[in-house]
Amino acid sequence: MSLWLTLGLAVATAEAPSAADQALLKEIEAASANAPSAATTLPTPGNATSTPTTSMGSTAPSNIYNPAMSLNGLFLASGNASAGHPQQSNASLAIQELELQFVANVDPYFAANLILALPNGDGIALEEGYLTPSAQPLGLQARVGKIKAPLGRENALHTHALPFIDKSLVGTAMFGDEGLAEVGAELSYLFPFPWYSVLYAAVMSAENPAVFASGRTYDASGYGSLRNVFDLSDDATLELGLSSAVGNNAATEHNEIYGAHAVFKWRPARQARERELVLVAEGLFATRPNLSPPAGDKRSVGGAYGYAQWRLGQQWYTAARFDYLGFPNEARGISRRGSAILVFAPSEFSSVRTQLSAGKQPGVQPLLYEAFLQLNFTLGAHPAHAY
Repeated sequence: MSLWLTLGLAVATAEAPSAADQALLKEIEAASANAPSAATTLPTPGNATSTPTTSMGSTAPSNIYNPAMSLNGLFLASGNASAGHPQQSNASLAIQELELQFVANVDPYFAANLILALPNGDGIALEEGYLTPSAQPLGLQARVGKIKAPLGRENALHTHALPFIDKSLVGTAMFGDEGLAEVGAELSYLFPFPWYSVLYAAVMSAENPAVFASGRTYDASGYGSLRNVFDLSDDATLELGLSSAVGNNAATEHNEIYGAHAVFKWRPARQARERELVLVAEGLFATRPNLSPPAGDKRSVGGAYGYAQWRLGQQWYTAARFDYLGFPNEARGISRRGSAILVFAPSEFSSVRTQLSAGKQPGVQPLLYEAFLQLNFTLGAHPAHAY
């Protein structure tokens, strides 16, 4: 009985609109009659000066092909002092880096990613810039241009995406302050395995001063990287990776780098915004004949770092890292450093990070203490960071 009553009321309502509905209908009809035509006036071959008009009657050009743009800024206050030598302390306040990123589809066949960096806010340098073809023959994805090599965990990260304010000791020693980013062509392949497994291989130039320092444009280098991510449970994953790079140096000798890394992530689904644990370990080893070694040294250098990160709440997390540089040939000297960081991130577009570090450098007896305060912000449509 109630069903028939409901249907009857609905039919009655449809047949006899209320006074309010009739008034609203009249307003819509009047607005439609007075609105300009939605048709767009296109330029004709005989009238090159005509411009398209929108439904609102304006002559603004279309923004369909405008790229997604973003600006990332890093402001840094830092200070350091040696134990027992307070007179040698230093402090500074500076722009650490500004980064502009442009991402767009060039046409149906290519997509482009362009990243310009302004270190210290001065000058413009191309940090990354490459094209990605839409076609994927045999499942192969390509990138052509200047690429930050996905060697290990840290090298592919941009400055604002680093888990700490500074890079690890071994990462700086192997790839320099800017990392390994060269002009070349890269292919990647995602294996059809039950887990995530991707293989990278590339040919590139050999100009990086820390890695190869060839100085000749015709010298080439290459890298390969394999990453596997396993689901341990609904809340935990494990990533294991191997990397290698080889290229000629200024003396036409081979420089080689080998690396391995592991990443464990735990993030409970019911507390995804409040709890997260990340454990990371990475080791790198290189043979670089272009270095001037101590007597008896085999011109090799290696190191590792590890850190643990814990989310305290939705907007807070902390982490601790330990760095070691010097194996297997300790004749070069050993560097060690411990760091702790506290981060307040009110949103994904901004964060305030405070870091304290204490380390020992080769040939220097007292410990070096460092303190950093960084403001990190992003404007615009910034792409998501790698997992």
